[in-house]
Formats: sequence, structure tokens, C-alpha cells
Amino acid sequence: MRHLHALNKLNPAPLTGLDMLTAIWMKGFNVEKEDGIKLLYQLVKEIKENAEKGISPFGVGTPRILLTGCPVGLGSEKVVRLAEECGGSVVCFENCSGYKTLDTLVDENEERDPLEAIAGRYLKVPCSCLSPNEGRFDLIDRLAKEYEIDGVVDLTWQACHTYSVEGELIRRHVRDSLGLPYLQLETDYSVSDLQQLRTRISAFIEMLGR
Repeated sequence: MRHLHALNKLNPAPLTGLDMLTAIWMKGFNVEKEDGIKLLYQLVKEIKENAEKGISPFGVGTPRILLTGCPVGLGSEKVVRLAEECGGSVVCFENCSGYKTLDTLVDENEERDPLEAIAGRYLKVPCSCLSPNEGRFDLIDRLAKEYEIDGVVDLTWQACHTYSVEGELIRRHVRDSLGLPYLQLETDYSVSDLQQLRTRISAFIEMLGR
């Protein structure tokens, strides 16, 4: 999964945000884990080959977006879909369903208690449920640089209060420390606010293009 996410460091990105979500979903719900791993390696190989041929769903100069905040999956992908319909490229998912849980691996030192190692790994995930959560700022900094990000979209599902509380801290950090445009969206799983979201996202991406 790290290899798959890293492919979108290429500019233009070889994967759309929806492509990435589909791959993440496929891996997460694959009962035969070893078969799932083989499929991922095959997918990575095919995407690399296409990238070497210059094949990309995006043109040169497409604004590159980092999505942070709450998890996103198939069925709740409306913000990702709108961002790309409005001319952006969601190249990086820092959120709970994306790279955040992949950044730290389990310590496989055989002298260490396995359960302790697993617990230690999960406690290092920069989740908004943990406080203080400085790791989230560090991860966003690193990903913004590695993926050549033009703007950050912070998604909060309604009633996810921990991410809502961190929203203002992330806004200040992204704008003041990284000097990047920031858009905070609070929504739910319904389609009732699609046009409102489209208007805000379209204006944000138009600003990135300038």
C-alpha cells in the first residue's frame, strides 16, 4: 500500500483520487489476504508502466490536493469526486483511511513482545483521538513536500468532534507554516449539500490554478 500511495508523487499523478479509493477498498475487503497482496503488486506494476509511457488522467499543472481529516471510502467519496470534477487532482490521502495508518510499521524485533509492538505502533498513528497530536502536523508537512501539494482540503464528517476541534489548528498550521491554501469542509453522507460543496470546492481549485 505504501508503494501504491507513493506512485502519486509523480507529477502529473497516474492515479485519480477515486482510483486510489477503489484500490484501498479492494484491499480492505479482500478476504484472501495473500491474493489481495498479489493484486496490489500487479496494480502497482501496471500503473508504473503507464506512468513511464506518460499516461495520466491529469494534465500538467493540474492543482494537486492533499485530503486530510475524516476517513473516506466508496459510498462516501463525494468530496473527492467533486474536487476532481472541478479540475483538481487529489493526490494524497493523509486521513484515517489513507496514508496515516501506513506511515508507522510494527517493530518486528523478535526480542520484543509482539502485542506490545503492535500496541506501540497503533499509539503512534497521528489520530485526532490522541492528545497532543503533534504527529499529524509533522505528517502533513512531510506529505505536502513529497507530493508537491498546492492546497489542503480538511474534511470533517458531522459529529466527528475530535477532527472538528483540530480543524482550526490545522488551518493555522497549513497557512502560516506551509504557506498553502486551506479549505475546511463539514458535511455528512447525504447528497443534500452537493451544489453548495461544488461551489466552494470549485472556487478553491480556481484559486489554486491562479
